[in-house]
Amino acid sequence: MKSVNDIGGYLQKLRKENKMSLREVAEYIGIDISLLSKIEHGERQLQTHMIKPIAELFNLKYRELQIQFLNQKIEQEFGGQPYLKESLEKYLQKIDAK
Repeated sequence: MKSVNDIGGYLQKLRKENKMSLREVAEYIGIDISLLSKIEHGERQLQTHMIKPIAELFNLKYRELQIQFLNQKIEQEFGGQPYLKESLEKYLQKIDAK
């Protein structure tokens, strides 16, 4: 069972709170209904290009939604890695140096 803490569950919660159908949200985002349903149920991942229209549709701050998306992506991909923190620190140093 999905958790509302994941971005797909969060999207489903927003959609239902706003009394919107899968079709309405999918059309606004520019994806098909089955893909949106799979995202909401944790069977597929949200893609970067979907974040801005979702933020606009639900009047959310794009920055906050992007951070939530990236946090989930990092957790899913690298959450169990023993040197994740050190790797992220090196990455941040690298981009700060640019």
